[in-house]
Amino acid sequence: MGCDIHVFVEVKNKKSGKWNTYLEADGGLPEYIGRNYDLYAILANVRNGYGFAGIDTGDGFECISKPRGVPFDASETYLSQVEEWGSDGHSHSFLTLAELQSFDWEGKKTNHRGYLRQRDYKHYKETGELRYLCDDVSGVNVVKVNNDTMEKVINGTLKGGSDTDFYTQIQWEESYAESCDYFLKKQLPILVDLARQCDTSEEDIRISFFFDN
Repeated sequence: MGCDIHVFVEVKNKKSGKWNTYLEADGGLPEYIGRNYDLYAILANVRNGYGFAGIDTGDGFECISKPRGVPFDASETYLSQVEEWGSDGHSHSFLTLAELQSFDWEGKKTNHRGYLRQRDYKHYKETGELRYLCDDVSGVNVVKVNNDTMEKVINGTLKGGSDTDFYTQIQWEESYAESCDYFLKKQLPILVDLARQCDTSEEDIRISFFFDN
């Protein structure tokens, strides 16, 4: 079962001190924040190192903050959505633009894990490119093997049946920035531009958000 994020960008009014919703972006608006479990893990410790049904996806991430709950001064628009989703919404939290900018995205690293089919493992070994990666795999013709055995499969010293699909789990390292490349390059700048447009500080721009399964 998938997990989506519901995000509300809020700006603090300098005169009244109230937070107002500036932009609403949920899982249906992938051009803002789409389904990136690595990002979820960093924002609020959601799906951190595991996928559906607890499938191992890696060592996980150090999160900026564990869920803080619904902000006491949240905008009315955000509060209405929290109420509408009720118990189907979970892991409510909020982060300021300042917190997002000061986090060490480049310096922190983690290990990811996933399975590659025979031909895609061969492609990965030859080019370093990951394609058709899956968190886990099963089926009547699926045979999971370790990397050494997969090397024998791709060099022809070990053969399976005509219908056999060999898969092996690999591990690779990425910086947090690499894991959340689109967010940092395309989405975070939206918040930076918003601070300029509103002539306000990074502390007075925040994302309030929650998740659903």
